Amino acid sequence: MSVKERYRPLTGPEGLCSIRVHEKARCDQEEDRREGGGKDEERQRQGRQAGGEGGGPDRPGHVVHAPAPQGRRLAALPLPAAVALRRPARAGSLLRLLCLLVTLVAVASPPVAAEERPLRLVTLNLLHGGPWSSFTGDDQQLEARLGLIVPSLRALEPDIVALQESPVTRRRGDVAARLAEALGLSHVHARATERLVPFRLLGRLIVGVLGFVEGPAVLSRFPIVASAIHDLPRCRRWLDPRVALQVDVRTAAGDLAVFSTHTSRDDCQTRRVAELAAARDVPAVVMGDLNTPETNLEVFREHGLVDCFRAVRPDAAGLTVWQRIDVPAPTVQRRVDYVFARDGRAVRARAVSARIVLDAPERREDGRVLWPSDHYGLLIELRLIRRA
Repeated sequence: MSVKERYRPLTGPEGLCSIRVHEKARCDQEEDRREGGGKDEERQRQGRQAGGEGGGPDRPGHVVHAPAPQGRRLAALPLPAAVALRRPARAGSLLRLLCLLVTLVAVASPPVAAEERPLRLVTLNLLHGGPWSSFTGDDQQLEARLGLIVPSLRALEPDIVALQESPVTRRRGDVAARLAEALGLSHVHARATERLVPFRLLGRLIVGVLGFVEGPAVLSRFPIVASAIHDLPRCRRWLDPRVALQVDVRTAAGDLAVFSTHTSRDDCQTRRVAELAAARDVPAVVMGDLNTPETNLEVFREHGLVDCFRAVRPDAAGLTVWQRIDVPAPTVQRRVDYVFARDGRAVRARAVSARIVLDAPERREDGRVLWPSDHYGLLIELRLIRRA
C-alpha cells in the first residue's frame, strides 16, 4: 500500500492531522537518507582502503552486500554480515554433502563383482601317498607339496576347486579342510575308502585301523546349498570303491551342480557320471581325474557335456599326468584330467579360457626340486549366461 493511499486526505481536523503526520514521515525519511548516505560514503571509503590492502569487489576476502532497492526507501542499509554469508554457506554445505555421498557410493560399490567375470574352476589330483602311508610315513612329501599348492591356488583366485585323492590321515589331518581354510572357501569331502565293503560300519572300522581315508572334495567360494555322494558301479575292480561327489553351489546366475570324481578306467563309471550330470535341470560341471584318454569319453558328448579345455584350445596337447615329483624336467605323457560342462534349462555354460596350472617345480633349500603333484592342475574360466 502506498503512502498516498495510506494517508489519503480527510476533511476537518482529521484531515489536517493526517497531513501533518504525512509531512513528518517524509521529513524523517529525508533525514534517514542523509544519515544513511553518510554511512554509505564512510563504508565505501573503508572498502577502498581495504581494497588497497588486498581486498576488493573481485578479490578474495571482500564481502559484497546486496544492493539497496531503488525508489522509495527508509535508508540504504547493507545486509547484515550473517545474512550476506548465508547463501554461500548453504551452497558450501550442499557441495560438501554431495562429495560425501559420492565418496560413500564409491566405497560401498565394489569395482568389479566376481559374478561379472567368468567363474574360475580348478581341478587337481593331490597324490595322497597310498593307504599304507600312515604306517610307513611315506606320503610322497605331501606336507611340503601342500606348501606349494596353497600359494599357487591362492594366486589363481578360484571360485570352485575340485580335488581328487584328498586324504584324511593321522599325520596330515583332513587335507581338504586345511586347504579350504587356507583359501577362505567352504568345502565338502566324500570318504570313498569307507565304501570298500557293503557294510558301512565295517568299512569305517577298516579305515580307522589304517588311519587313512581318501576321496574327492569340492571347495567353493559360493554358498553350498546341497551335496550328495553317488556310488559308482564296479564293473572291473570290486575292491576299488569310487564315488562321484555332487555339490550344488548358488551363484549369481543361479544354482550350479558341481561333480568331483576320480574314476578307474571303467567305462561303467564314466557313463554313470555323465548320466548324473545330464539328469540335472541346472547347469552342471564334471571335474576330475577320469583315468581315460579323451578318445574314450564320447559318452559325455552323448549326454550334452562339452570338454571345456578342448572347446577353447582344440590344438593344445593338455597333458596332465605322470609327472615325477622329484626331477627337474616335465615327464607328463597323457591327458586324463578334465572339466566338462552342460547347459541347464534356464542358464547356459560357456568355457571362455583354459590353461594348465600347477605345472612347475620349486627348488628346495637342499638343492632338490619338488613338483606340487604327479598331476598338473587344470583351470577353466566358465561363463554362466541366462537364456533370453
